[in-house]
Amino acid sequence: MADKNTKGFKKILFPTDFTDASVAAASYALMLARQGKGRIYVLHVVDVSREAAGFYLPHLSFEKLDKELKASASEMLKNFCAKQFKGFKGVDQHILVGEPYKEILKVTKGSDIDLVVMGTFGRTRVDRLLFGSTTERVMRRAECPVLVIPPSK
Repeated sequence: MADKNTKGFKKILFPTDFTDASVAAASYALMLARQGKGRIYVLHVVDVSREAAGFYLPHLSFEKLDKELKASASEMLKNFCAKQFKGFKGVDQHILVGEPYKEILKVTKGSDIDLVVMGTFGRTRVDRLLFGSTTERVMRRAECPVLVIPPSK
């Protein structure tokens, strides 16, 4: 957490799924980073198991599929950051593959993150009931503060 002698949060993790909820939360991450003269670590987790489930692609190996998904996600992340954090120099972009909440938690443990800022991800109620909310899992298990921003109405 931010030291009492410093103002604001220096390392802010901002996981995004590119939904409207992420757009709403991005402005908070940016505001906090500017106030604390910090950095925003923007993270998108490619959930290959969910995205590939149910598809039979005989012409595309899983390695190639993984590479294609990461390349596409990387381009989406680049565009998202260019739009949401325009003009702010303290942004690092990262793409990981795995279960979103697990990857987010790994990052918080391994990199001295001061704060996680995230929107309530864009899953349906049925998905949340069956699989649990990424945001809720991160909130319950993170070792640093988590600021959750509801989607704008």
